[in-house]
Amino acid sequence: MRIAITLLLIVLMGTSHAQQPALRSALGGKPAVAATVDVAEERAKLETQLGETLRQREAELPGARETASADSVRAADRQRLLDHLAFLQGERIKRLDELGALQKAPPFTLASLPVVHAIGATPPYSALAVDALRDELAGVQDKVQALDSGLSARESEKQILVEQLRRADEALRLAADRLALTGNDGNGLVARWEHEQVELRRRTAEAELALLAIDIDKLKLQKSAFVVQAQEMQALVAKVLPAQRISEQDLKTLKERTTAAEEKLREETDKVRRRQSAHEKEQKELSASGPPTDGERLQRVNFLKQALIIEGNILEGLNGLQLLAQLRTDIWEKRYLGQASNDMLQQRQMLLSFNKIHQGLVSRKRLSLEQREASAVAIRDLETKVANLPPGSTEQQLAREEWALLQEQISVHERLESAASRLERQLSRWLADFNQNADGSLTGRAGALGDQLHETWRAFWQYELFAVEDVSDVDGRKVSVFYGITVGKSVGALLLFVVGYWLFSRLSHLLSKILVSRFGISNQLASVIRRWMMILLALGLIVFILNLARIPLTVFAFMGGALAIGVGFGTQTIIKNFISGIIILFERKIRVGDIIELGGMTGHVTAVDLRATTVRGFNGVEALVPNSSFLENQVVNWTYSNQQLRRELKVGVAYGSDSEATTQLLIKAACDHQKVLKTPAPEVYFEDFADSALLMVLIYWVELGPGTVARRVDSDLRHTIYRRLTEAGIAIPFPQRDVHLDWARPVPVIMMDGAS
Repeated sequence: MRIAITLLLIVLMGTSHAQQPALRSALGGKPAVAATVDVAEERAKLETQLGETLRQREAELPGARETASADSVRAADRQRLLDHLAFLQGERIKRLDELGALQKAPPFTLASLPVVHAIGATPPYSALAVDALRDELAGVQDKVQALDSGLSARESEKQILVEQLRRADEALRLAADRLALTGNDGNGLVARWEHEQVELRRRTAEAELALLAIDIDKLKLQKSAFVVQAQEMQALVAKVLPAQRISEQDLKTLKERTTAAEEKLREETDKVRRRQSAHEKEQKELSASGPPTDGERLQRVNFLKQALIIEGNILEGLNGLQLLAQLRTDIWEKRYLGQASNDMLQQRQMLLSFNKIHQGLVSRKRLSLEQREASAVAIRDLETKVANLPPGSTEQQLAREEWALLQEQISVHERLESAASRLERQLSRWLADFNQNADGSLTGRAGALGDQLHETWRAFWQYELFAVEDVSDVDGRKVSVFYGITVGKSVGALLLFVVGYWLFSRLSHLLSKILVSRFGISNQLASVIRRWMMILLALGLIVFILNLARIPLTVFAFMGGALAIGVGFGTQTIIKNFISGIIILFERKIRVGDIIELGGMTGHVTAVDLRATTVRGFNGVEALVPNSSFLENQVVNWTYSNQQLRRELKVGVAYGSDSEATTQLLIKAACDHQKVLKTPAPEVYFEDFADSALLMVLIYWVELGPGTVARRVDSDLRHTIYRRLTEAGIAIPFPQRDVHLDWARPVPVIMMDGAS
């Protein structure tokens, strides 16, 4: 029994090793189906294998589905593997037919290309036909590149399939070992099932690898054909390129093509506009009937809103196609003029113009790609939404209509991207041709460098910082116009504002002096008028400069939105003080010349600006007080309604003095001072019987002004009162204290001897 098992294992291992050539071939030997293989013979073998596979699929183990559930699962798995194997074998037959057709295809000849006949046999050659030939060559080169990418992907996939086939071989050997170690009981039946399943998986992996090998051979054959075609076309281009010329007939033909293309684009544009007008009319009718209440009406409103946005994007794309068609004609005309002129400066200017147009086309293509990708994302979302909606519902129908509009938008953007790519590639070729034929002398290089620097400066000066949209109403329709804010506009507007503000500042100072000298207006009021005049003139100057530079006022909405978040927190204190300054100037609660007291500081207001107010203290030190402090804190304005200020002067006389005579003496001393107002008249109050004196209080009023210092008046009155009280014999006492000693209890005295 052991000898039989050993012999069986040897036979199975030999069979397994016999199945290795396909694996070795995939790992680096000849491909499974080489391009030189007899396709008919290989196809006959595959048809035989396919027939055998189909018979195996039909002749499934008898009664397997009616037995235990495990056998039923194995039978279903076997059926699935056989179906997949039959599909792969059928695909291999199809691919072999395609490979055979490629092998039998006639070789490429230049005479088979219509564009070659359009070039002509004798120079000068038509530049339009030569450009068409170069477009054809670029298409062939793109195909070669795509085939290279496809071959790289197939080679990577081949490594994966080779690894799968290696694992399948290992699994088949292990299954054969398990089958050899079992008998004819139930375990033997299971092992036989497993061996058959593993063998089918290995055959499937081998079929997938063989199919991939056919694909690789087919791609290599296609690439070889296209490489030969590209080489022959490249040789023809090198021959006709130096002798090409742009003729008037070329320009005429190009203009006829452009006119025909523009006519088709106008028809498409009119169709979209009619549909857009119908949607706008329906939207206005729905809006006029009030807010939507039912679900279907709300869905229709939302659809119309989205449809108008998509149709606007479609119209924008169609307008872009018209502009590109016109641009193509323009660059051909510029090239024709450059060809007819021998002026090197004009030719350099043409090259700089082509460079600028080329850069714009690159940006245009990138934008179209982004818009197309965004539309593709929206379409995927709509497809998911349509799949989840009830069939035949209104919402599903509207979603399908929106899906169709998005498909149209994607188609327009694809056309726009393709047109921009063709024009960009054409300009790239022209620029490369001109660079090859450029003047290599020192003078030519210097001129080119100068033109490049000049163009660089122009590009910087005309660099668009951002664009703003201005919406205007034209014949009842909203028309959007975009204005670009360039470096030149910004710098020019800033310089004009600085010069204008300086002139207005000089004029406002002159007007302020005229108001004071001729019209008798106070300096304080003249300063306020000047401030307000400067604010109004600055606003008017800003509006004038913006209109002069064609910068719409909507730019401030953009700037406000962009700067509010970034610098809002950093400038909140400045803005708060600025608004507070405007309120102070408008209310005039604090004016220049007022004497105020704020936070322990007292002094004259010397200037009220938009951000801070200048206060000069009585000690001569000036303080800049933020305007918000005047609104947030309690402010004492000594001269708000009038400049009269009440002062108090306390005087104590000795007990026993004549209080009436003291009162008259104090009143007369106050009345004799020039700065003390007669109205209201000075008054004296007998305020209190103090500890050491009779306390009298002198109340008097002074009018504050440039020449009046309240503390100086207080000092003068104290000198006068002291002198007159002394002359009248009225004493001003000083505090006295009596000290009483109690001698009833003796106080001990201790003498300390310094020597001890």
